[in-house]
Amino acid sequence: MQAVRWETLAAERWRLARWTALSLYLSLFVYQYVHGMPWTTKGLPLEREQFIAWMALGASIWSLGRDRREILLAIGGFGALAACFVLYDYTRGAIDNVWGNPTFIPQTPVSAPVQAIHNAKRLITAERALFFGRLPTEWLQDHLYLPSNQNPPKWEVLTGLTYLTHFFTVYLIALFMWFRDKARWLNWVRSLILLIALGVTGYLLYPTAPPWMAAKFNLMGSTVRPGTRALKYIHLNYADRLWNKGQNLVNLVAAMPSLHMAFTVLIGVFFWRGARPWLRVILVAYPAIMLFTLVYGGEHYVLDCLVGGLLAWLAVWLNRRYVGWREGATSAAKTETAGEPGEGLPAVEQVEAVGAYSSS
Repeated sequence: MQAVRWETLAAERWRLARWTALSLYLSLFVYQYVHGMPWTTKGLPLEREQFIAWMALGASIWSLGRDRREILLAIGGFGALAACFVLYDYTRGAIDNVWGNPTFIPQTPVSAPVQAIHNAKRLITAERALFFGRLPTEWLQDHLYLPSNQNPPKWEVLTGLTYLTHFFTVYLIALFMWFRDKARWLNWVRSLILLIALGVTGYLLYPTAPPWMAAKFNLMGSTVRPGTRALKYIHLNYADRLWNKGQNLVNLVAAMPSLHMAFTVLIGVFFWRGARPWLRVILVAYPAIMLFTLVYGGEHYVLDCLVGGLLAWLAVWLNRRYVGWREGATSAAKTETAGEPGEGLPAVEQVEAVGAYSSS
C-alpha cells in the first residue's frame, strides 16, 4: 500500500514538473516571437533546423517523468531530421565541387553547374515528347499567369499556401504522432529520413536546372516564379519576403526529384491504410494541388514530381519491409527472452513496451 502511494506521489510530482516545464517552454516561445533570441531574429522560427529544435525540446519536455529512453528517442529522431536538412543545405556546395564548370545564370548574380543545364535540356525534351510538343509549365503560365505583382490573381493564395506547407507539415505530423502513438512516430520519422536521403542522393547524381532557370538559358519559353506573392491578401506578407530571401540560400539546381511533391505523396501513402473515405479524398487532393502549384510556378517539371512521388512510395515500402524483417528476425527471440518488457519485440513494438507511461 505504501509503495502504491509513493508511486502515485511521484507521478503527481512529475506531472507538475512536466506542466511547469511546458509553461516555461511556451513563455520562451513567446519571447522568441516578440524579441528574438541571440542566435535568431524575432518572429516564428521558420528555418527548418530551428523549427525542428523547438519540436525536439517540446517532445522531450512532454516525456519528463516517463521512461528515460523516450527523451533519447525524441532527441535522436528529431535530431536526425535536422541533420538531414543540414546535409541538404550542404549539397549546394557539394554539387559545385563534384560537377564543377559553373556558369552564371543570366540576369542573376549566382551560378550553376553546366551539367545542371544539360540535364534540364534532357528533361525538357522528354516532357515535350510526353505532352505533344508543349511544356506543362509554359501552357499553364500562358493561360493563367498575370504579371502584376501588385494585383495577382486571388486564387494564387491557394498555391502560395500549398507551397509553404512543404516547410512544416511533415514535422507537425511527427510532433503530433509523438504525443499520440510513438510506434507510428518511429515509422514516420524513419520513412521521412529515408526519403530525404534518397532526394539528396538524386540532387548529387543528377543536378537539374528547374523550369524558371532553364528559361533564362533559352531552353524553353519565358517562365516566371509567382511564388507566394498572393499571400498578401491574407496578410502573410512576411511569408512572401521569407520565400524571396530563401531563394538565394537553397540549392538552386535541386529539381530532380521534387521533395515538395515527395513529402505530400509520403503523407498519402503512409496514412492510406485504414484511412476513412473523407481523409482519403484529402490524401489525394493534397498531392494534386501541390503538383499544379509546382508546375504552374515554374519550380519543377512534371517528371520531377513523378520521380518524387515514386521515391515517397519507395521510402514507405522499404520501411515496411524493414519492420517485417525485424519481426521475422526477433520472432524466435520472443520465446527465449524472459522478463523485461519490450525485449525480443519488433522495433516498432519496443517503443510501446518501453516503460509504463504515466498519464499526462
